[in-house]
Amino acid sequence: MKKYIFLAFLFVLLDQITKFFFQYKNIEILSFFSFRYAENTGVAFSLFQGYNFLFVLVSLLALGGIFYYFRSYPLALSFLCAGVLGNLLDRIFFGFVRDFISVSIWPIFNLADTWNSIGVLLLLYAFWKEEKINKAHSSKNR
Repeated sequence: MKKYIFLAFLFVLLDQITKFFFQYKNIEILSFFSFRYAENTGVAFSLFQGYNFLFVLVSLLALGGIFYYFRSYPLALSFLCAGVLGNLLDRIFFGFVRDFISVSIWPIFNLADTWNSIGVLLLLYAFWKEEKINKAHSSKNR
């Protein structure tokens, strides 16, 4: 269990270091990929701008759920914990989330957003796998 907690804190640290490094910088790598600093007071895809206090509360509630279920899904929730914490720290200390990764077909994002996406995908996989196992057990018991 300790390794998953360490992993979450490592991911938060990596998120915060990269946000600091790319803050106020615009670096074009390829025509479709660049590092372009942006400040986001909203949530995914810059939706619902200006509700920072509400997003802080939602993040704190999400962290409570993450900690409650952490033992059941440690890998997935390590990623989610890191993503939520990384963006929560930005919201608390800056009043916005610092984004910097720009891929032409997608809104600008950061590593915390990536950790959240990976965590959700891992959770969905775990739920699918559990459902498959439960169906197999229920078929045997008929």
